Amino acid sequence: MPKKFTHTQAFAHFETVPANVQWSWSARNEGKKIVVVTLWQDEFKKVDGKLVYARGALWNDAKRRNGHNELMKNLRWALDNCEGWLKVIIAIPKDKNARPRSISECFPSQMRVRVVQLDEATGEFALEAVS
Repeated sequence: MPKKFTHTQAFAHFETVPANVQWSWSARNEGKKIVVVTLWQDEFKKVDGKLVYARGALWNDAKRRNGHNELMKNLRWALDNCEGWLKVIIAIPKDKNARPRSISECFPSQMRVRVVQLDEATGEFALEAVS
């Protein structure tokens, strides 16, 4: 049976520490040039034969959330320092239709993704998985 991880343990698996265990969805280890993001398992889509994770523009209230601001900074840092490469924590929601969602379970993935689009002003981004 696979090991069960808390969100904090999943970050630790990648040698990162979230800034805040309540709202952090990303973290980085600058010394090792690692950026980790938490992504919902059900929001990956196949686009032109590629596995993509994309988020559109956010409402202004969502853009003011600490987790969002931290995520934008970490995605920018990954582009500037890691050629856009990210490590991934896969999150499974308790309820796919809830807003906001909460994590039922999560685990560190071997998947690597790369930032292919980032608009920090709107909050839009796209990530592409590489096998």
